[in-house]
Amino acid sequence: MENVLIVEDDNALRAQVRFALEEHYNVFEAGDREEALDCLEKENIGIVILDLGLPPNENTPEEGIKLLQHILENLAAKVIILTGQTTAGIAMDAIKEGAFDYILKPVNMEKILFSIERAILFRDAEEKLEKRGVKKISFNVEIGQGLQPVREEAEKNFVLKVLRDTNFNIYKAAKLLNVKRESIYYFMKKFGFKREEEDGND
Repeated sequence: MENVLIVEDDNALRAQVRFALEEHYNVFEAGDREEALDCLEKENIGIVILDLGLPPNENTPEEGIKLLQHILENLAAKVIILTGQTTAGIAMDAIKEGAFDYILKPVNMEKILFSIERAILFRDAEEKLEKRGVKKISFNVEIGQGLQPVREEAEKNFVLKVLRDTNFNIYKAAKLLNVKRESIYYFMKKFGFKREEEDGND
């Protein structure tokens, strides 16, 4: 069962998220950056749900950003940011830096569950690619365009990497991504992929 760490200083919200997740995942909790670092050192955490506003600076994203940077630099865990409307721009910057997703407060539990499922699938496929020598996927989208283009660009580059790595073998690509072959055809049509795609799209 996947280990998920909730980093949130609001006890009520943390309990709410834990209750929604504990049926599906092993859930760990932290109320500040130090507790989170301690948990990350002791446990094999795969997904981190991170509130940017943490003690002792709850009204700024400083502590959350420091923790995010530590995770991105040292761990393979995927990070889902929890944020309010006032820090949505900072959360978008975090996406550009490597956070997987962000969810606005008040929190929708279905969105969190869906985001975790996608994060696990994305991480597992990334690990398979890395074992085959494929470099980490990066993407470039202007922040002002919003989150959807960022997600689509990441998805596009990710699937294209897999197709190239398998020489556009639909069966192998589907197996590597753990999806149906119909999904690969869908992505190829959606993004206009062809066998002669240039490497310049990396």
